[in-house]
Amino acid sequence: MNFQDVLNKVCNGISDNKTSQKLGVSRVMFSQYRNGHALPTNETLEKMIEMSGLPPYQVYLATYAEKIENTQVAEAFRHLAA
Repeated sequence: MNFQDVLNKVCNGISDNKTSQKLGVSRVMFSQYRNGHALPTNETLEKMIEMSGLPPYQVYLATYAEKIENTQVAEAFRHLAA
């Protein structure tokens, strides 16, 4: 599972705009998440966990895999998140 999978699960068929409102972030910020230009705060991640129904470890591992510059470690995180 990667971070885009998390976002898709959070949206659950509703628009990015409505999802951003539910998360309490701007549409621009949500777009930055979608495009890989920003990652959410831990507070927003907790809201994403609640909205998606995903286990917390999956959401955090998929998110932190995006932060890690070491490709092997990032891939291991994504694998663990699956």
